[in-house]
Amino acid sequence: MYQEIIKKQDITEKFECRQCGNCCRTNKQIPLTLDDIYRISDYLNMDTDDFFSNYCIEVPCGDTNIPMPYLKRGEDGCCFLEDNLCSINFVKPGICKNSPSTMFGSIQYLKSKMPQTCSIQRIRPGEKINEDDQTRESYMVSMILTTAYYSNYHTFSYENAKPYIYRILLIKKNRSSIFKMMDNYSKVKN
Repeated sequence: MYQEIIKKQDITEKFECRQCGNCCRTNKQIPLTLDDIYRISDYLNMDTDDFFSNYCIEVPCGDTNIPMPYLKRGEDGCCFLEDNLCSINFVKPGICKNSPSTMFGSIQYLKSKMPQTCSIQRIRPGEKINEDDQTRESYMVSMILTTAYYSNYHTFSYENAKPYIYRILLIKKNRSSIFKMMDNYSKVKN
């Protein structure tokens, strides 16, 4: 009997997505990395620059006012939210893939951003969720390279972003995307 109570407590204290779509409606801005833009455009079979102009915005950030890419939002939240599910789930942005995450704040901060109905509200302060050092490092490197790109170019252009995307894909060891990117590059060059 006692072991059953412990098992029930463990289940209710961990985050379990209920697929309610509230996080996709309430999160105000979804930052994108260059590899997010590349992966999503590839998945949607769109030219990368066309994808960017249709689905992304650039928002000045911090004291430097360097623009950074964000996913466009509609009145009902994320433009890829359909029937409370992500229509690009297999290639969704890194920030979404790793959510809920305390990479950028505490559990209390995360809870304050989510609706009361979200199961994140049951997690106790100090608990880790969906995180490991490799995930954190990979995402942070992607953001650093995206910031470095925007510091140099101030706006998105796939032609200029290619070397940065390539580096991000190498770090993530995403071989299939690297080969596809290099294959497309060699076709354009010849």
